[in-house]
Amino acid sequence: MEKIHKVASEIGEANENVLKIILFGSLAERRGVPGSDADILIILKTDDKPFMNRIPEWSERFSIDFPVEIFPYTEKELNKNNPIVQEAVKRGITLFER
Repeated sequence: MEKIHKVASEIGEANENVLKIILFGSLAERRGVPGSDADILIILKTDDKPFMNRIPEWSERFSIDFPVEIFPYTEKELNKNNPIVQEAVKRGITLFER
């Protein structure tokens, strides 16, 4: 978890477009098992690329020693009723915040 936090801080500091990075899911809830991935919500100010096209770019930046699933949403997209995003914001662990 310490490595995830360090990488998230570095990514957030290096990119002005990143508002917040949240760890959610099994690792955040301390119920991860060997092989569990890290679910990461990245909240961006803006991004003109379609959501699915953002995932590879942000996944590459988050290269760590275990699987990571990245969810890079813009602020505007957060306001849409997406249960994954709502759960992440409500129960996740903030790793970086501008």
